[in-house]
Amino acid sequence: MSVAKLLFVYTLTPLHPGAGRTVAGGPVDLPIQRDEFGFPVIWSSSLKGVLRSNFTLKAKNAQSEEEQVAWETFVRAAFGPEPASPEVSEHSSAISVLDARLLVIPARSLKGVWCYLTSPHLLSYYRAYLEIASEYAPQLKRNFEGINKLEETVKKVFESKGADADRIALVSDERCVIRSGQRPVVVLNEEEFTAEVRSELVGIWNLLPAGTEQRSIAVVTDNAAERLVRKSLVIQPRIRLNYEKKTVVSGGLWDEEHLPQRTLMVSLVVAKQPRQSPENIAEKVARGLKKNEVEAKELAGKALKSLGNLDAAGILDRFSELGFVVLGGKETVGKGIAKLLWYA
Repeated sequence: MSVAKLLFVYTLTPLHPGAGRTVAGGPVDLPIQRDEFGFPVIWSSSLKGVLRSNFTLKAKNAQSEEEQVAWETFVRAAFGPEPASPEVSEHSSAISVLDARLLVIPARSLKGVWCYLTSPHLLSYYRAYLEIASEYAPQLKRNFEGINKLEETVKKVFESKGADADRIALVSDERCVIRSGQRPVVVLNEEEFTAEVRSELVGIWNLLPAGTEQRSIAVVTDNAAERLVRKSLVIQPRIRLNYEKKTVVSGGLWDEEHLPQRTLMVSLVVAKQPRQSPENIAEKVARGLKKNEVEAKELAGKALKSLGNLDAAGILDRFSELGFVVLGGKETVGKGIAKLLWYA
């Protein structure tokens, strides 16, 4: 039996899920990851690596052999053997992690400082994940129907505006709306849009987990969203000095791209039954600490008892205990701290 939980990544500090160094002449030296349509993304391999790293650290920082065996057993059961290890072909991971797709991103607003920005295309990412998740968790069908209805409503409104649609923003309330003559407008990332208040947009918050800051939401067309999302990204210049000469070292001047604080992205984690029995994994781990076969079995038994259930649901329950992670590097300069919000 498989189980699934939606995973929301909520950035508490600017976040740099790096895509490597760009080619010479690119607009940013170190850009963030982007999906096939050019929107920010955290690829599943990066996200899964961060999840594995957090549980691996629990094993390395264990205060007892029992605790060490317990967490190493969990890591191998959930994620499979360490890559390039002799056991790598024995069994695969018990979890599947999907890419974290952009859902809403902060945009500068002339009124209210900032508001959340999204578009029909970005909402469709969440709808697709909800459709998958509801197959494993039927209680999420209500959320799927809700986001599907909201997306269709937004699309119909934009279609009815014809050629003017790209200069219109649907907003959840008037906290970000100003008046230009008799025309209500909203200014997003220094671009002016005619504002149309649609109170049903507030319903988005009922389809999301608690833990994010509930601000005004502005929905723009996909054409406008690609440009506005790009303007929301933070470009930070970095410099490396020769401290003796107080000059920039060769190659020591570059810039980095970051997702802004309070960005919300959505992923999905599906867990299956471990491919190998936890008992076998625990005993193998314990034999690395105890040469005596009897002592190794006894240690493995204690570790499994402390770890609790290791079926698909038990694995996801352990994942749900992760509340904060450092993702994308740059942690020594305060970047990459994110809150994980689990939803099922």
